[in-house]
Amino acid sequence: MTSTLQKYSLFLVLLITFSLSKAQTIEEEVAKKSCECIDLKLKESNIVSKEEINNCIGQSLDVVLKSKTEKEAKKYMRNMNAFVEKARIIYKSVSENCLPKTN
Repeated sequence: MTSTLQKYSLFLVLLITFSLSKAQTIEEEVAKKSCECIDLKLKESNIVSKEEINNCIGQSLDVVLKSKTEKEAKKYMRNMNAFVEKARIIYKSVSENCLPKTN
């Protein structure tokens, strides 16, 4: 009996671990969508302005938050200091991973 319980517990732990490892944070989702938007802009004209980058990030944030439950979106936006920190994370990720490197 104990062996069956241990196997079930191990299976449950592995299942939870796997599902959490595949989950993306909202910041990661926004950064990924922002990169896709920036890539499209770069393909069109080979340059992207700060305004276009900000628009891509804003639009991506809007799309991602609208895809979440109302409760989750409100929780994300509730604390302004935490939101500003999350925005920094998004901008840093976009800057490091999406924008062309200049010398």
